[in-house]
Amino acid sequence: MKASEFMSSIPGITMDHLHNWERQGYIAPGRIKVGKKKVRDYSTKEVYFIKSMWFYYQQGFSPKNAYRNAAEELSKSIVSTLPSSNGHQEIEERQKRENDSLEGIGIFELAIPLRHYFHLQMS
Repeated sequence: MKASEFMSSIPGITMDHLHNWERQGYIAPGRIKVGKKKVRDYSTKEVYFIKSMWFYYQQGFSPKNAYRNAAEELSKSIVSTLPSSNGHQEIEERQKRENDSLEGIGIFELAIPLRHYFHLQMS
């Protein structure tokens, strides 16, 4: 989904916010080719995440803390959708995937400040 298609459902957010968050590494939309250009393509999960992050950002959280809270909220919503009567193995697999994604978030948060350091050193 293009940003212009979902931005009307998020009052106050601008393309600058999305582009800054992308540059900072908080979001990473896919790209689709439209003619000769490649435009950002947001999945439904990313749109939900951006709405959540924007909510926390509007509450006064820094982008880093808004990202952390939105990621936590997303992981909680995944847990709440787990089936209660499907096999034990399926639940274990989903929990493992969720834990893997949470560990990735922790590593990613450490990499954000370092990215600027290495970028400045390489220039």
